[in-house]
Amino acid sequence: MRFGIWLFIHLLGMAMWLGSMLTLGMWTARARRTAEPRLISFTYSTARRLYKGVVTAGAVMTVLSGALLMVETGRGWFRPFPEHWLFQMQVVGLAAFLATIFYVVPNAGKLAALAERAVEHDVSSAEFGSRVKRQAIVASVIGVGLIYVVLLGGLRF
Repeated sequence: MRFGIWLFIHLLGMAMWLGSMLTLGMWTARARRTAEPRLISFTYSTARRLYKGVVTAGAVMTVLSGALLMVETGRGWFRPFPEHWLFQMQVVGLAAFLATIFYVVPNAGKLAALAERAVEHDVSSAEFGSRVKRQAIVASVIGVGLIYVVLLGGLRF
């Protein structure tokens, strides 16, 4: 019974984490295309709250429930054999978690602050543009990693 609960929490956390990151990436890109500073500022301020709330909660739920699934099933930690798919899931999932918590979420706050400053001073920032590019690259790599992890878990190859 507990296995089913932890699996549900694991999948729910993954849906929150991956789904929110994909949605926020598209949402902020669309706001930037309008070139309307107030809309961009609003979008990034809202995204900051969602990254700190939904994305972080989803990532933590996924990692903690994954650890509890490992304990529940008695499988080995970070052992490449006999279940290589599980080893890959652990490594890629943990790397995605660390990148999300230590780069994406803090950078979302800095992007929101830069967007708000641009509205107040009526200027655009070169730092904002470079941070947006780095955020997009890192979030895209995390997204690809999370999609790979979902495939690993579903197909177990």
